[in-house]
Amino acid sequence: MNYFEDEKYLINMVSAEDIIRFGYAIGLNETSRVLDLCCGYGTMLKLWNEIFGISGVGVDRVEGFIETGRSRLQNERINLICGDVLQYVDIEKYDVVVCTELSAGLFYSFAEGITFLEKFLKPGGVIVFGRLFSEIPNPPQELIDFDGPMPTLSEIYDEAKQCGYLIISMASGSNASWERYIMRGKRTSDMTWNDKWHRIYYDYRRPYGGWALFGIEKL
Repeated sequence: MNYFEDEKYLINMVSAEDIIRFGYAIGLNETSRVLDLCCGYGTMLKLWNEIFGISGVGVDRVEGFIETGRSRLQNERINLICGDVLQYVDIEKYDVVVCTELSAGLFYSFAEGITFLEKFLKPGGVIVFGRLFSEIPNPPQELIDFDGPMPTLSEIYDEAKQCGYLIISMASGSNASWERYIMRGKRTSDMTWNDKWHRIYYDYRRPYGGWALFGIEKL
């Protein structure tokens, strides 16, 4: 497999190989049905289908992501849908429900996000979410102003427990993955914005912030 090609289409800070390891850790196999909300290009579904044989559905509101994802998949076991994830309705229940945008303002709170994802989850299933976190208890205000609230890993653990879940798997973005994301993203003709995007990473995100995938199960 060409992981370098796949990573061009990952909209998160975890490498393709770590996403595969994560899938192994949560027990994916050919019978697993996965729903990925905010799926981007559907790359996570693509990787898990090729390695574990999963089937599933991806939803994203960006038409260009879905069109490109469909052209890369060419696989009838994965269905990519263009639409608003908050309006998505599905009578099927899934073994794994994914939302990598849980810290991107999609929901008012962590608990609200988990409650929303639970609607699509089978009993005993796994919720997978992506979350920014702070490496220190009190991150610089500049980072909070740019990214919003940044809980520590311990606080994320406590939030999951308060919702009745335990973290069973985790994959953190490496510096290399962050660099891939930062150098590829947000390039515009506005040099002031480009400079801010890079400065936030160099001065604050790299030393103080992180991003990870978390897998959680009911306690």
